[in-house]
Amino acid sequence: MGKPEPSTSTPEEHPQHGAEKGGGHRSTGARPSLWRRAGKAVFAVPRPLHALLLVICLMLGVALVTQVRAQQEDPLETMGEQDLVLLLDELTSRADELRTERSDLNSQLMELEDSASQREAADKAAAQARIQSQINAGTVPVHGEGVVLTVRDPQGQVPVEYFILTLGELRNAGSEAIALNGVRLTSRTWFSSGEDGIIVDSTPITSPYTWQVIGDSQTIAPALEISAGAASQMRARGAQVEVEPAQDVVIDAVVQPSSPRFAQVE
Repeated sequence: MGKPEPSTSTPEEHPQHGAEKGGGHRSTGARPSLWRRAGKAVFAVPRPLHALLLVICLMLGVALVTQVRAQQEDPLETMGEQDLVLLLDELTSRADELRTERSDLNSQLMELEDSASQREAADKAAAQARIQSQINAGTVPVHGEGVVLTVRDPQGQVPVEYFILTLGELRNAGSEAIALNGVRLTSRTWFSSGEDGIIVDSTPITSPYTWQVIGDSQTIAPALEISAGAASQMRARGAQVEVEPAQDVVIDAVVQPSSPRFAQVE
């Protein structure tokens, strides 16, 4: 028997085995690590650009540190003793000026407030005087507490002098406004006898005579009822007299103001 001949097969006869070896070697070397990739990416940048970026970062850092130190430093620490004395003198002078200015402004404010108060008081007094003058002159309607005096004299037994007496008593008792049968009585009021009654300020009136009086009713009513007063004397003449206090007496009658002919203001 002869010996078997050795196998003379070539690598082409086992393509699958060679492919498996070659394929396994390439799969291991084709997957570099992440750090290796990053290193290659960094070192792939040109070196002059690295130097420029480093210089820029250093300049930014120095500028930032300088700014922070400048903000933290107190300017007064870098000033000399003479400069500090001058600065203190200037601050003291400025403080004195501000105090003086504040004092002047306060004085001006007080003067303005006093002036405003005086002007307000003067305006208020002028307004009150004007109102009082209008009431006294009888040029405005008025109302208020007072008394209603009613005199019935159908026979005409009460002479005109009693009307003058009644007006005087009312004024002495503090009456502020008076009307008689719709005629406003003022400081220029006059009375005279008429055919059927009384004439007051050129206006004839007849009984009953109604006096509308504004003032303190607690003073006016007793003044009319005193012994030998106007009410008692008119009753003695046969007239019926009633005195009634009232909470609100309304006087609508007014007179037309007249200009003085002779009186002048000095």
